[in-house]
Amino acid sequence: MRLIYTFLLIALFIAPTGFGQSNSDQQAGAPEKSTAAPAEKPAAAPKAAKSSKAKKANESTESPGPTAFVQAEGNHSTLGTVATYDFNLGYKWNEHVSTDVGVPLYTVRSPFSPVSSTDWRTTTILGPPYLDIRYDTKRSGTNITSILTGAFGINMVKTFSNGRVTVDWFNHIDRSYQLMSYDVLFTPFVNFGAGTGTVDRQVFPRPYELARPYETLGYIGNGEAGGSFTIFKHYRLEGSAYGLAPAGPQKIYSRLVSPDYLLGGDGHHERYWDAYFETSGANWFGTGGGPSRIARDNGYGAYLEVKKFKNVTVELGYTRSVHYAYDSYFLMLRYNLTGLLRNLTIGE
Repeated sequence: MRLIYTFLLIALFIAPTGFGQSNSDQQAGAPEKSTAAPAEKPAAAPKAAKSSKAKKANESTESPGPTAFVQAEGNHSTLGTVATYDFNLGYKWNEHVSTDVGVPLYTVRSPFSPVSSTDWRTTTILGPPYLDIRYDTKRSGTNITSILTGAFGINMVKTFSNGRVTVDWFNHIDRSYQLMSYDVLFTPFVNFGAGTGTVDRQVFPRPYELARPYETLGYIGNGEAGGSFTIFKHYRLEGSAYGLAPAGPQKIYSRLVSPDYLLGGDGHHERYWDAYFETSGANWFGTGGGPSRIARDNGYGAYLEVKKFKNVTVELGYTRSVHYAYDSYFLMLRYNLTGLLRNLTIGE
């Protein structure tokens, strides 16, 4: 695994080799045929106008102003299903700084039902409201993004949260290389950060940490390294390896075991969140929480993102948690409302 990380970091900062192509100039037509040229020009005009209009719309959403999106994602495994729905409002202050606020809604389908062992229990409840500040920049062809997020868990029973204010700092670095003359980009990347607990970050989401079946409370670092291939600008195929490294006492809050019901699973492979709603108190460990190892995790995944349709992003993914020994399947749908919002508010 160390060799993989080392290779990606080296590839990230190596200058790409450029490939050029030359096109021969077309010969000018004979003078007597020049009268036909004006008749051909109007046919090409609509395409140019359409291209110019699309470019102008894209520049409009990238300029300073209000932003918005709605997003739904689900994470399914044999242990249960967690789905989240998020409505986000933000403001882009300049080319570097933007802010976002949002409130997620969770729907959980759990096998731990009070009716019978063969029934499933479905629960829908609000998640913690969040606020984030994002900084984007580009240095010598390298893209850098840093996001500071605060999630405000009001109550761990009334919201799917740890009942605390959780702060997360996330960083992303990538650099793209065009593969010869093909319409394919290879982009190695690294992600790293730390927080006072795990946070379902809706802005710049990562499949292994979004709509997961548990949430942690305690100092924890995170890292991810991988690469992606972008094909024809609409399709992105990605693979990565990730790790969560907790420090100090930890508490875990399950999203599969309800806080008002004690029935849970067996907790095999240190999946404490599959056995109890809160892994602390009278459950295995003292009131101060458990050792750091209960929140440790590592694994890998493969993901496909499609942006073929205007304002719509679809992402499919598979993640394998090596530490907890379970597989999960991920689906995300996002609709960008920025263009519509700006038409209604500032008339862009």
